[in-house]
Amino acid sequence: MSSTNARKALAPVYRKALKTWRPVILYFGSQHCPACETAGPIFRQIGERYRHHANIYMLNTSESPRHPDVTGTPTVLFYKNGKLLKKLKGIGTEQTLQEDFARHIGKVKPTTTKRKPAHDLAWLRQTLRMLRTVPRATRQLNRRVCC
Repeated sequence: MSSTNARKALAPVYRKALKTWRPVILYFGSQHCPACETAGPIFRQIGERYRHHANIYMLNTSESPRHPDVTGTPTVLFYKNGKLLKKLKGIGTEQTLQEDFARHIGKVKPTTTKRKPAHDLAWLRQTLRMLRTVPRATRQLNRRVCC
């Protein structure tokens, strides 16, 4: 089956999701699948780190349209530029799933911790507001004296 035929076999929802420059990851699971109950939280935890770098969808097979590449659950599909790069039947271990994410999306920099400012801007603003140049201070004093 060619890529154009494979694309037409997809439901319109999937075709719309794949029309993006970002990598797309589809996770298919079921509520009644014991393997999905353990795989879902692991996938969610790893996917959280990559949410700004890829479109990640967790789909329930009983509620979403049928996908031709999904024959069982859990299944993970990695797409880039609308083309299927990899299909995982099951997610394997947490480490192998992390490696697949890194391979298909790229490495993500660790989040930076917010540093405490080294200065007190409120105090500085207040001080600068109260400072007066000599001509300005003289004018203000003359206003107070004469009126």
